[in-house]
Amino acid sequence: MRGAARRQRRGQDDAARRAHRHRAGNDGRLGAARRGGLHARRAIGFATQAIALYPVLTVEENVGHLTRLLLGRGEAKAAIERTLEEFALGSIARMRVHHLSGGQRRLVHLAASFVHAPPIRLLDEPTVALDFEARQLVVRRVRAWREEAAAVLVTAHYPEDIEELSTELVLLRDGKTRDLGELGTVLSNQTRTLSLRGARPDASWELTLATSSLEEVRSKLGEVPSDVHLSELRLSGNRLRDILQRDPSLSAFARESEAP
Repeated sequence: MRGAARRQRRGQDDAARRAHRHRAGNDGRLGAARRGGLHARRAIGFATQAIALYPVLTVEENVGHLTRLLLGRGEAKAAIERTLEEFALGSIARMRVHHLSGGQRRLVHLAASFVHAPPIRLLDEPTVALDFEARQLVVRRVRAWREEAAAVLVTAHYPEDIEELSTELVLLRDGKTRDLGELGTVLSNQTRTLSLRGARPDASWELTLATSSLEEVRSKLGEVPSDVHLSELRLSGNRLRDILQRDPSLSAFARESEAP
């Protein structure tokens, strides 16, 4: 066929070469686009609240599935081994997912979602169905990612999750987001309630103080009578759960963020 094509008229031959160059150019652009899309997918990882795994595959096969799609063969093997270790999945790596508990499936889901180590990581309710030990593992992982300079966005209903997994607080209200700043600063600016209870030789004793000043708290502690036997000392009000109990919709924050 190639020999027959060479015997065609020069005009046809030139047209064929032009068509080939045009097709090659398109292929090149398509290839670049595909590579660009691949780079974009490698840059982002997301773990939905709904677990997305193949029940009949093993833990290792689930973790390796996305890895082989996004990474080269050499990178994939190392990434799978690293991720199984980071999420403490080595002992169940050969088990099929449908044999796992809900908490174990959650860990495998998180591991598979971020096995390619993307610089941007999105987590929706990452601690659902986790026991205390597994939850602490996830907290350590997210904090380690922050130390590695990954950008991590967590959505959560539990205030403890936000406190332990986040450093910045963003309020989503009425379809709009409002940046409330550093979580530590937001919490430290809240009014604290100091509650002291105890007993004196002749009666019970109690002190309650609402303040936003730690200096005032220290001063009041210095005023406790020397003959009081303290039975309870509680400082509350500056945790996110305390704030939500006072203002469930965080309407005060919304008004502050909208102020000129």
